[in-house]
Amino acid sequence: MDAEFESRFRNAGLEVIGRFEENGALSVTEAFHGVVHIDAEPVERIPRRAAGAARRVNELWKARARSSGVLSEDGTVLVAAGMDYGWVCVRLTDVADISALEAPGGELLFIARSMRGHRVCAASTEEGEYWIVEEDFPN
Repeated sequence: MDAEFESRFRNAGLEVIGRFEENGALSVTEAFHGVVHIDAEPVERIPRRAAGAARRVNELWKARARSSGVLSEDGTVLVAAGMDYGWVCVRLTDVADISALEAPGGELLFIARSMRGHRVCAASTEEGEYWIVEEDFPN
């Protein structure tokens, strides 16, 4: 496991289980192209300048990820650790906060995939908003 990725995820309150190896299933690149494209339609929009915006994006992402089946019952999920690195299996803790993964320049891109690979729920910054985007990927 790459120490930089592990540190970033742990600092965001995610319990790092380990790198997820698989053959032929949904790649990070495919998931990225499914949720970050010109026709993407967010299921939630949060103005970045609104009071409590970071807290709100975290709450909304967790709620959408739970209701859509991206999070397993114990909070386990696959998260993108980069196009070349692939998926990392993590578990949300009680203090998990995906907004803590925001880059110093204010950009957030957090892509999470269900363990089965059929569903993705992402949080990103788009101009002056945070977006929550969901996408189905039939197996």
